[in-house]
Amino acid sequence: MKIAIAGKGGVGKTTISGTICRLMADEGRKVLAIDGDPNPNLSVVLGIDKDQPPQKSLSTDIIERVEEGEGWSFRVKFPFDEILDTYGQEASGDISLLIVGKPEQAGTGCMCGPHTVVRELIHSALSSENNASMVVDTEASLEHMKRGTSKHVDKMYMVLEPYYRSLEAAGRFADMARQLGIKEVSAIANKVRTDEEADAIKEYCSKIDLPIAVMVPYDESITAADLKGVSIMDYDQNSKAVKAIREFVRSLN
Repeated sequence: MKIAIAGKGGVGKTTISGTICRLMADEGRKVLAIDGDPNPNLSVVLGIDKDQPPQKSLSTDIIERVEEGEGWSFRVKFPFDEILDTYGQEASGDISLLIVGKPEQAGTGCMCGPHTVVRELIHSALSSENNASMVVDTEASLEHMKRGTSKHVDKMYMVLEPYYRSLEAAGRFADMARQLGIKEVSAIANKVRTDEEADAIKEYCSKIDLPIAVMVPYDESITAADLKGVSIMDYDQNSKAVKAIREFVRSLN
């Protein structure tokens, strides 16, 4: 199973992505986590010590351009297991993390290369014998959708919060995901405080034909964990948000 987590900035996308990975691992699944954000911080949610030196980031060196008839395309140059051995970082449970990379400095151009790396890496993983569930934490913009970064995933979940700009952005993400041909496109409603907020989300998602996979309640424990620089899974595995995400993970197949 290959899933991508998308949404605008600040909606809790990375917390959701990392918690899904941790809960999958708790169920005995082998998990591959890909941090596709140019400002990567998925490692902390996965339980990797924040003071530990980061693993080498992926780069465009792993892909090559190939001729195809009158056109051309990209492909990963190395076996997928070799990429994991070289660039992978082990996290809690049976989780491997790949960090796509970040700009080394300002003014270095667009992120077209990293987007291509993620897309082709997912494609390569689909044909490998790695047999891991894959969770891609995408960047907080529509750019990765326009570049087709997640086109090879099975499912995409839009993380949204109960306010209009977030709902509207989720609608745009969902529309592009469908254009990419992703089989299952749903929403993860996050930080829901009241029945009124839940009803507003349901009403909006119904209008745009976006199924809601799970409602995750607002959880003060996540803020407390963030202040300490630790994962919610290492702070309180029985928190309200974790319980909701656990039920969601159990429903995945």
